[in-house]
Amino acid sequence: MPNKLNFISHSEGSLEEVRYYLILAKDLEYIDLDEYLKIETICEEVSKLINGYSKSIKIYHKSE
Repeated sequence: MPNKLNFISHSEGSLEEVRYYLILAKDLEYIDLDEYLKIETICEEVSKLINGYSKSIKIYHKSE
């Protein structure tokens, strides 16, 4: 379990890094607001998936 949770933690960190660069790209006008919002929506969905996976792993290993 610790290995999976470690990878999940790295995934969460990488997602936050993507969000940072997404904001930077918008602020520097490399992308417009519509494109920013589309990608941010995808990031939010990925975040929910990562969190759900993390919770399911923790629940599964508590029951062992």
